[in-house]
Amino acid sequence: MAYNTIHPLYPQRSLQSNSTAVASQSLSVSTASVGFGTAFNVNTVLVTFDVQDQDVRCRWDGSNPTGTVGHLLVAGSSYTWDKGMATAAKFIRKSTATADATIFLSELSC
Repeated sequence: MAYNTIHPLYPQRSLQSNSTAVASQSLSVSTASVGFGTAFNVNTVLVTFDVQDQDVRCRWDGSNPTGTVGHLLVAGSSYTWDKGMATAAKFIRKSTATADATIFLSELSC
C-alpha cells in the first residue's frame, strides 16, 4: 500500500512562497497575558511548540488566563495544535513560577 507523505500524521515544515521554511519563533511568557497573534504563514495548518523553563496557563475563549486560572501547560511538554487554536491562545506564567517561561514554536503544513 502506498502512503502519502502529505498527511496530518506526517506534517512537514510550513514553507514560504519561495520554498524556504517559515522561521521558528520564541515567545516569552511573564505575568502579563500574551499570545502568538495572527502572524502565521498562509500555508500553516498546524503548529508544534514546547513549553520551556516554567509552567504556563492558557485559554482559547478570548479571556485572559491568570496565574491560577486556565489550562495548565507543563514545562518540558510538547504540543501540536491547529492554527486556529494557536491563534486564539493566550498564555501567562503560572503564579508560583519565579522566572519567565519560553514557548518555542514551529509552523507545519500537511
